[in-house]
Amino acid sequence: MSYQPVVDVDMLIRKAPGEVYRTFADPERICRFWLAESSGPLRTGARVTWTFKIAGAVAKVEVVEALPNRLLDLRWDDGRPLRIDFEDRGDATLVHIRETDFGGDTPAANAIESMSGFTLVLASLKAWLEHGIEGDLMYDKFPDAEYSDR
Repeated sequence: MSYQPVVDVDMLIRKAPGEVYRTFADPERICRFWLAESSGPLRTGARVTWTFKIAGAVAKVEVVEALPNRLLDLRWDDGRPLRIDFEDRGDATLVHIRETDFGGDTPAANAIESMSGFTLVLASLKAWLEHGIEGDLMYDKFPDAEYSDR
């Protein structure tokens, strides 16, 4: 039996589920903590293009299901699933990101890189929504990278 890596990343965000969900689903808001550009809102059946802040990094994303304040079930352009759950914790939201089906020659290494990235995405989200600190921790993780939004 071969090992199939899974990425599971959680972060408690001290804001209501509606606000946290909108921050991912709205193209203007998602660019304040993660992306350089999103071609449209995340709604069931939508196909959007995400331009990441690292220059040249672009992905097509299909929204399989969008349940406001609860779930974003997405597929990357290679068909790999990405699920973002929003669990109501009263005055806070537990955001859970799960990504599976890593392919290529080094699926475990790809999963580790993805886990690192999603951890920074959630930390950037937390800093912005809870403390008003806008930006992206990726800038500091990769200080010598070329960025599309700078």
